Amino acid sequence: MDDNIYTNETKVSAGLPYDNINWYDIEGQPFGSASGFNVIVFNDANNIVDIEGPVAIGGSYYSPRGLSVGFARDSRFKEIGYSPDLVRFLVGGNVSMTKPLVVIGHVVAGGGFRAGNGSTYLIGKDGTTDGIPQLKMLYQANGGSQYWAPTDKGDHYIVPSYDVPRYIPASRVNANIPKFFSDARESIGYYKSCIEALTPNGTVVDNNFEWILRGNDPVQNVFLVDVSPNGLINKGLRAEVPQGSTVIVRLKTGPNAHLQYGVYGESNKINQTLYVFEDATNIYMEKSSDFWGSILAPQAMFHAHPTGGHVSGNAALGSFAVNANSGFEFHYYPFVGGVKCQAVSPAPEIPVPEQPAPTCPEQIPCPTPIPCPECPTPKPCPEAVPCPAPIQCPEQVSCPKPEPCKECPAPVPCPSCPKPAPCPVCPTCPAPITCPAPIVCPAPIPCPSCPKPAPCPVCPACPIPEPCPVCPVCPTPEPCPACPTCPECPTCPECPACPVCEECLIKCGIISGCLWGCCCGKSHQWDVKLYQRCDDMDTLLFWVPIDCEGNFEFSVPYEGYYILKIRMAENCCKSYWCKPMVSLKNIGVSDFMVE
Repeated sequence: MDDNIYTNETKVSAGLPYDNINWYDIEGQPFGSASGFNVIVFNDANNIVDIEGPVAIGGSYYSPRGLSVGFARDSRFKEIGYSPDLVRFLVGGNVSMTKPLVVIGHVVAGGGFRAGNGSTYLIGKDGTTDGIPQLKMLYQANGGSQYWAPTDKGDHYIVPSYDVPRYIPASRVNANIPKFFSDARESIGYYKSCIEALTPNGTVVDNNFEWILRGNDPVQNVFLVDVSPNGLINKGLRAEVPQGSTVIVRLKTGPNAHLQYGVYGESNKINQTLYVFEDATNIYMEKSSDFWGSILAPQAMFHAHPTGGHVSGNAALGSFAVNANSGFEFHYYPFVGGVKCQAVSPAPEIPVPEQPAPTCPEQIPCPTPIPCPECPTPKPCPEAVPCPAPIQCPEQVSCPKPEPCKECPAPVPCPSCPKPAPCPVCPTCPAPITCPAPIVCPAPIPCPSCPKPAPCPVCPACPIPEPCPVCPVCPTPEPCPACPTCPECPTCPECPACPVCEECLIKCGIISGCLWGCCCGKSHQWDVKLYQRCDDMDTLLFWVPIDCEGNFEFSVPYEGYYILKIRMAENCCKSYWCKPMVSLKNIGVSDFMVE
């Protein structure tokens, strides 16, 4: 592979700032803002295991496995650099993952979010002192531990998810993710139509086992490969064009494209090659294939091969699906842009017919006229997008210039309000009514005379009281019988002590231990990583950084083959005597190995 395929400096700016998740067009760049993403999927995606660059998914993402984002496989290329504000995992819908999510950058989702314990995000520093409080605010979660906090690792921060799944909700940063993907689909679709209208200026030679694309334009060579209606692509593609020129391959396949060859394109032209699937709604990778170049197919669903494969370049897809046991990957080699595309006429504006002004009916009071609404203030022109860090362009390819600011439209004049109809005349009141003469009250009736009181009655004579009766003599009480002597209470024997149950020394599904330090006696930083091996492929499950010494514990299913790797951090000096001192406390799995 050519060492100058793409500069590492470009990978540092990959993604979008979390406080400015908006779409921006880039002149000559079909992927626009999505050129900062390894892959953009407008609907759902699933079961990807590794993406070297950022990823944007408009629908939902689900997988029973883990996912790593931002880690390079090729030792000659560094992974995308730490950033304090760039989003590297953007999902408009829900995220549902059983295993951990490990990302170099921020994670933003518009719907629900669930990822396995041990999910880790590596966030860069911007030189301020409020980095950890800012991350606490961005990644706060309901039900989380009060002791949760990001970790300062020197040149970057780590945001762990050891208690509850953590992410940045789109509403927390005022991100309109549906609008971002809607604008992206419109912009990428516009460029796709432009490219489909380009006239091929190169020839395609069929030599039975490959298609040779021959062109002599020093800037841009366009080729048409028509395999419709069966869509069978069973040969390799090799371009013979001037060094540094752009290769655009228009693929006509019909509704279904069938990929049946191992490698498409060439590694030394990877960031200058663009494949445009014009009419395919399904792209089937029927053999495990390597795709060298960028893919423009926003209308198609990409069905990856069940055993794996990869796309090296940008990819704009309608949907993505692959088997849960696949090892499919996306490698980050962005398309350089610089496409010379003829314009496509925009959709004509439809005039809105004027509505007649309403008139008041007769004999009904006219309503108060509605005041004329104030004309909206025209929006100011958006600021010009700053040009990204200069890219080391190949020979004879000009770097894209920032899109000039568009002129603001003139404010629409306010329509004239209709004059109200005249109100009807009020009716005349009738003559006042004459009141009758007042009524004369009768003379008052005199009060009657009070009767004389009756004389008091004579009091009767009191009777003579009867004498009290003689009290009877009380009998002598009989003596009480003697109480019997109570027998002494027997002494109860003591209950025997319960036997002590033996403690189970091994806990199923737990791998734990302790790192005591280094044999050299000095303090180092260690990276403790747990992998699961399946079909000769190691998948990273957990990553725990430990300073000098500390404990580690992982929760995994019992059935599985796990490998524990303990390595000194890259920024530490290592000598011959440097070896970690480790004690394993619990190994509750069926197969286990330490490296």
